[in-house]
Amino acid sequence: MQPNRRTQTYEPEPMSKSTSSLETFDFLELLYMLSGSGKTGALSVQRPDGLFQCWLEGGRVRQLEFGALRGVDAASKLLLDPRGRFQFDDGLTHPAPQMDASLDEVAFEALDVLTEQKPLFDGPARITSPERVAAMRWTLQEQDVLRQIESQRPLSDLTRDSHTSRMLAKLVRMRLLSPRKSRVARLNVTVTRTVRGVVVIDDLILRRWKEDLVRPPQHIAIRDDAGNVYTLPVRSGPDLGAQLLIPTDLLMRTGLRAGDSVLVRPV
Repeated sequence: MQPNRRTQTYEPEPMSKSTSSLETFDFLELLYMLSGSGKTGALSVQRPDGLFQCWLEGGRVRQLEFGALRGVDAASKLLLDPRGRFQFDDGLTHPAPQMDASLDEVAFEALDVLTEQKPLFDGPARITSPERVAAMRWTLQEQDVLRQIESQRPLSDLTRDSHTSRMLAKLVRMRLLSPRKSRVARLNVTVTRTVRGVVVIDDLILRRWKEDLVRPPQHIAIRDDAGNVYTLPVRSGPDLGAQLLIPTDLLMRTGLRAGDSVLVRPV
């Protein structure tokens, strides 16, 4: 009678023609593919310096081993030098697992070993999976960074702190952070007498639009809640936040009033 494959101890098998090379696969993306599909089984990576093994159950990480290393340390070693030939044995379970963690928790900690300090883009970002982020554990400082991301603060402003820069780089590597491409802002109409013939919006918003359009916008379209659209010339000003400054000469050409909340986009 054949032994029960789900309860037997995993014995590494010689690499065969069914294996694939990490030269053509991203190791972390491979793990996410297996975890995301709820796989149960053992991923093994054969290398000259030893055998890496990762056991999954229902997509969760139950055991990590690389020679004498266990847990996150084993994953970190492979991430530092992601090479070798791998195979996945479906259905295998570890006889005495020492972990029960999501792949996001493991990856976020394991990626600390990488020397990369900055994310791959500088503009505002969006969280690609709020559910995954909400399931992770964050320090108070990291929670504040996540709130600033949601408020569309450019990553170039956040990366001045080395800890935050590393955090953002890891989120990008985990595909939890991507560039925000929205060109629409909701602003509050404020009357100003400091300028004439032009509306003024915050420097950060205009800079973001310039990066997205690869040119500085000269005009903006303003849409009120009634659906009316007004096109007016624009310039930037410092520290305006969500204010849209409109001089009285332009305000009289529209149906807008001070305090109105409007949608604004570059044209």
